[in-house]
Amino acid sequence: MRFIITALSCLISVSSYAQDQDWEQTYGTGMTNAGHALEQTVDGGFVLLGHTRSSAGDDSNVLLIKIDANGTEEWSQTFGSPESEDYGAAVKQTDDGGFIIAGRTHLEGEDGEDGGWDILLIKTYPNGVIEWGQTLGGSLNDVGWSVCPTSDGGYAVAGYTVLGEWDVEGHFKELYLLKTDGNGNEEWANSFGAEDMTAIGYGLEQTDDGGFIVTGRIGPGRKIQNNTSSDAYLLKTDGAGQELWSQTYGGDDFDVAYSVQTVTDGGFILAGFRTASDEVDRDVYLIKTNGNGDEEWSQTFGTSDAQEIGRCVQQTTDGGYIIGGTEDHLPGDSGDGDMLMIKTTESGLEQWTQSFENTEGEDETGHAATQTPDGCYLMLGTASDVDESLVYLIKACEPAANLDAFSTQGKKLTRVIDFWGRQVDPTPNQLLLYLYDDGSVEQRCIIKR
Repeated sequence: MRFIITALSCLISVSSYAQDQDWEQTYGTGMTNAGHALEQTVDGGFVLLGHTRSSAGDDSNVLLIKIDANGTEEWSQTFGSPESEDYGAAVKQTDDGGFIIAGRTHLEGEDGEDGGWDILLIKTYPNGVIEWGQTLGGSLNDVGWSVCPTSDGGYAVAGYTVLGEWDVEGHFKELYLLKTDGNGNEEWANSFGAEDMTAIGYGLEQTDDGGFIVTGRIGPGRKIQNNTSSDAYLLKTDGAGQELWSQTYGGDDFDVAYSVQTVTDGGFILAGFRTASDEVDRDVYLIKTNGNGDEEWSQTFGTSDAQEIGRCVQQTTDGGYIIGGTEDHLPGDSGDGDMLMIKTTESGLEQWTQSFENTEGEDETGHAATQTPDGCYLMLGTASDVDESLVYLIKACEPAANLDAFSTQGKKLTRVIDFWGRQVDPTPNQLLLYLYDDGSVEQRCIIKR
């Protein structure tokens, strides 16, 4: 897709909003492989986390893959117990060069609704060999979705815990935050939510004050489990896991935040999805808050003929944001999804959007994205066909000629408006006004052809 970008201040540039794909790689053996989390390592490479299954009927194991900066596999490790289902959800590199992994484990024969799942916490050496493993949680279901090393040498995990036994309507879940020492021994655990509400935690960071910020979703009763009602949820705690404040965001339908990051101004950026009133169309949902969780702005990204979900967000070196996720085309037939990457300005205005698909797969899902030291982007997900799936990684670099070709250095774009003064997103084939923080204004038209 090609665009011509013109500014009536006599600047003309030819550009492409699509990313130039530098390379792609697939990883895994056997029938099922999936990529869930991506972390840059101190040696300039990356570590990928997911799960693998050798063949139908076999148990699932946690899959950890180390690659160099060019995507070449250096080593891989699997973790799992006999007769158990084990899945990795999050990975971080530790100060000793090893890795901490959080996920979930389930023994065969246990009731999957009442007590079947436990939080799985694994620590490895730098070569991926397991150093220790722990299962954590209460007597019912407990799942870990995110993990972070803590300033005292321990670890924190966020996810959910089930407080009551299953009935015909399901069961209530509460957001679960627990802290361990450096050997994975539990020091404390707290659950959060409200009476007759269900809450789940997906994203987690330790904040500069030693506390924690967690994002996820919260909704009334058990309706959240049927994907019919929830708000995006942001929770701030102190270092002992005691709640300081919480905030919700969204409309009257199903809204979720999967990822949170502390940004340079001390606030937070969240990414997930927002559901339209028809409960079918979902768009990527990007929320910026101040340090107290008060919303400063929010943006949605998507089209009416697809469901777009944001799984992760990261602030980029230019102060903007990169979002990674999935685009599922409607109607929701199996095998019609693509990995989705969206780049925005610091104020959340879309700069470009690109979807990626593997030539060998029929359906792709995106889970993690990060900016690389050379200014490009990595995105991790899964490429699937009827018979098998593989961990799928792409590297994409911006074309040399892009919006930055305009002389905007030293000033920040604050908003885009039309000639009636209404704030809008950049739209092809429409003359718009671009307003900057230094008071300057540019007229631009992005011509799609």
